[in-house]
Amino acid sequence: MIYRYQYGGQVYEVNLERHAGGYRAHIDGQTYELEILGEQPGQIYLNFAGRPVSIEWAVDGTQRWFSMEGCSYILEKPAAGGAARRAETGGEQSLRAPMPAQVRTVFVQAGEQVEKGDDLLLLEAMKMEIRLRAPYTGRIRRVLAAEGDTVERDQILVEIES
Repeated sequence: MIYRYQYGGQVYEVNLERHAGGYRAHIDGQTYELEILGEQPGQIYLNFAGRPVSIEWAVDGTQRWFSMEGCSYILEKPAAGGAARRAETGGEQSLRAPMPAQVRTVFVQAGEQVEKGDDLLLLEAMKMEIRLRAPYTGRIRRVLAAEGDTVERDQILVEIES
C-alpha cells in the first residue's frame, strides 16, 4: 500500500509491503525492515530498523495516525489536497484540521512572520499531539482557532500569505 504523510511542512511517500515474516517500508528513498512483536488495540510493538519501538495508532477514515517517541505522524492514502491547501485568492494558504481535535496551544497571531516549518498550532486527538507547521515562509493573515477550541476535520485554522 502506498501512503503519503506530511511532517515539518514536507510531504513524504511511504510504500508498505509484506516481506517474509514482517514488512518492508520504503520511505523517501530509504528502506526499513519491520517485524511485529506484539499488538493490542491502539498500540503496536515493532522491531523497526533493528530496534524495538512502541507505536500508538488510530484510524480516521482514510487517515492513519501514529505516535512514536514523542512525535505524531498522519499517514493518508494519496489524494488531491492535504492539510495545507491553496485558497482561491492570490498567495494565501489555509491550514486545516486534519481530524476532529482540541486546540491545545496557538503559537502565532495575525500579522506575525513565520518561517517554513515553524510551529503554528498544537492539537490533541485520541491522546496524540499533532503539530501543525508552516508549509512555507510567510505572514499569518488570520488565526481562526483559540486554545481550548474543539475543531472539526477540514476546518480552517490558520491563513498564511506568502
